[in-house]
Amino acid sequence: MPGSTPFLLQRPDALNREASNQGIGPPLAAKECHMPTMQSPPGPMTVVDGRQYLYFAGTGYLGLQSHPAVVAAACEAAEQYGAGSATSRSRTGFGDTPPALLVERRAAEFFGCSTALYLPSGYLGPQVLLATLRDTYDVLLLDECCHSAISSAATGCGKPVIAFRHCNPADLLERLCIHVARGHRPLVATDGVFSALGTIAPLAEYHEILQAYSGASLLVDDAHGVGVLGKHGRGLLERVGLFNSQVNSHEEDHCVEGPRVFFCASLSKALGGYGGIIPGTYKFVEWLRIESPIYSGASPLPPAVAASTAEGIRIAGAEPERREQLHVNAIALKSGLRRLGMDVADSPTPIVSVCLESAEAMRRVQADLAAQGILIAYFARYSGLPKQGALRIAVFATHTTTMIARLLDALGNNVDVRQVEIA
Repeated sequence: MPGSTPFLLQRPDALNREASNQGIGPPLAAKECHMPTMQSPPGPMTVVDGRQYLYFAGTGYLGLQSHPAVVAAACEAAEQYGAGSATSRSRTGFGDTPPALLVERRAAEFFGCSTALYLPSGYLGPQVLLATLRDTYDVLLLDECCHSAISSAATGCGKPVIAFRHCNPADLLERLCIHVARGHRPLVATDGVFSALGTIAPLAEYHEILQAYSGASLLVDDAHGVGVLGKHGRGLLERVGLFNSQVNSHEEDHCVEGPRVFFCASLSKALGGYGGIIPGTYKFVEWLRIESPIYSGASPLPPAVAASTAEGIRIAGAEPERREQLHVNAIALKSGLRRLGMDVADSPTPIVSVCLESAEAMRRVQADLAAQGILIAYFARYSGLPKQGALRIAVFATHTTTMIARLLDALGNNVDVRQVEIA
């Protein structure tokens, strides 16, 4: 709202008065924080709490969430199939819809696999894999900064869980030596791209270390790598040369010596839709369908969501120039931050995490930029961040050179680089 106080600067008492005056519900408790509301599709310009901002937050890396064809697919599916199938996708139900099946076909094409399993949420991918694979491993080793989707799934697997230092192959090797007894099969689980930090896991090094362990496995949740990394956008495994026909294959089909490799991904970030995906061989995916109670027990995603997701996958595969532009923009952002004196790593991800000396300093920078019409995220708590949190900046394929330059100018005027640590 023009002339109003930016939402990030408002105090709970001011919000209470505003809510009370507008009659929109009970006042907020003093300890509660205002939760900003997005009122447009996410994109380079995004409306939050009634005000349009230049937006460098979130995960819409390819800019597909607002693509006209993606939106049209959702509208057409809602008209044809209604709000939902109101039953599960199990063999005793009738919950499969043409849009859900189309997601699985398009995902299989995108990843060059035989088929794929479409899940109600990307968060469920590690849970489905770790639970279904539980008889193939004896010890779980997790990156200490892994996403809660992995760590929460690990707690329910009934196996010993060991953390190793973030993106540290040497520490992984040490933990393996200490905690994996002779004959036991380790499974190493990690994010591909760490969402708050922008760091990438050294998967090739992990894979090499696991060669010494018979029956070992590597599991990657590549929510932020798929659509962004690799020649075809298939993620970090493709980028490091580990993506092949043996990935997500059934034990009976696995014919290559060395660690088995599994991965899952999200469709709600770069690919512009919603839900989780596990591509793989027919036998492996069918095994997941039979063994996972999530597939048989959860309601499928609404046809409108599935249809828009299928269209997002199609566009991401048909327009590699979006991914190429994203890489150009990531380079522009990071080289610009280095010109400001920030020691930013030269990684291929579109994410930068910046730490200042205190949470107050970062909130102040966030609020100052918001007052200028620019939104970046501040994470007070997240896996792998220091105790004061961090500012997270994300660039999209749809940001222009002028937009990136405006962000860099604002950061240069509001951030004391002497206080900066790159998380």
